[in-house]
Amino acid sequence: MSGAEGRNGWRAGWAALAPSLGLGLSLGLSLGLGLGLVPLAPARAAPWVQPEGEGIVILQTTPYTASTRGFDTNGRPNGQGRFGRLELAAPYWEHGVTSNWTVGLQPRLQAAWLNEPGNRNRNIGLADASAFARYQLYKGRLDVLSVQALVATPGLDAAGTTPRIGEPNMAAEIRGLYGIGSALPWGMTGFASAEVAFRGRIGNAADEIRIDIGFGLRPTRQWLLMLQSFSNLGLRNNSNGGADYSVSKLQATVAYEFDREWAVALGYMRDVAGRRVPLGQGAVMALWYRY
Repeated sequence: MSGAEGRNGWRAGWAALAPSLGLGLSLGLSLGLGLGLVPLAPARAAPWVQPEGEGIVILQTTPYTASTRGFDTNGRPNGQGRFGRLELAAPYWEHGVTSNWTVGLQPRLQAAWLNEPGNRNRNIGLADASAFARYQLYKGRLDVLSVQALVATPGLDAAGTTPRIGEPNMAAEIRGLYGIGSALPWGMTGFASAEVAFRGRIGNAADEIRIDIGFGLRPTRQWLLMLQSFSNLGLRNNSNGGADYSVSKLQATVAYEFDREWAVALGYMRDVAGRRVPLGQGAVMALWYRY
C-alpha cells in the first residue's frame, strides 16, 4: 500500500464517519407515564413514538477530535495530524402525527479542520438533512416495537475539499427498534433499547449495517443516566474509491429534567474500534424542549 493509498484510505473512512456520528444520543427522558416509560426525546432514533399532537425540539452541539495517520509502503506510520469537528443539530424535531406515527427532521451543520505536518485545511457546511417516519407496530404493557424509514440529503460544504463535510450522495435507511421499560426497586425506573438498521448509500460508497444498544436508569424523577453503544459496519461493496469503513463507539450521558418542557443533557463518547477511520472522542451537549 503506497503512502497516498494509506492516507486516502483513512480519509475516505473519516469523511464517511462524519455523518455516521449523528447526534449520537437516543435518549429516553422518561415522562413517567405508568410503566411504559414513554421517552421524552429520541435524538437519533428510539423505539417509542411521540403522543399524538405532541413533539420535541432539540438543539445540540458535538465537539469531536481524533488523531490521524498515513502509512508508507511497508505499512509504517509516516505522519501524524489531528482532525477536529464541531457539529450543531439545528434543530432536531419530531412530532406525533397519530398515536402510532411520528415524523421528524434532523439537519446537521458542521465545521471541520484537518491539521497535518505542512498542511492545514478548514471547511464548513451542511453535513446532511434527514427526514424520517416512525411507525409503532406493537405496544405492550412494558415494551414497544417500531419500524422507521429515513432519507438523508447529500452534504453541502463551502470549500468542496478535504476535510469533506458529510457525503456527496443521498442515503436511505430502514430500521427496526425495540424498547422495554420497567419500574425498579427504591423508586427507580429503567429501560433498554436495541436497534438494527440497513443504510443504502447512493453512489460509490459502501452500504452499512447499523446496530445501536442503550440502557437507561432514572434514579430520581429529574435525573437520567444512560450508557449506549453505536456501531456502523461497512459492507465492503463500495466502488471507484468510495468510502467504506466500520466504527464502534460507546457513550455515557447524564440528563437533568427541569420540568415537563425543558431538559439538558451532557455526554462523553469515545470510538473503541474501527476500520479505515481514525478513532477519536467527543462531548455531547443538548437542550431539549417538549411541547
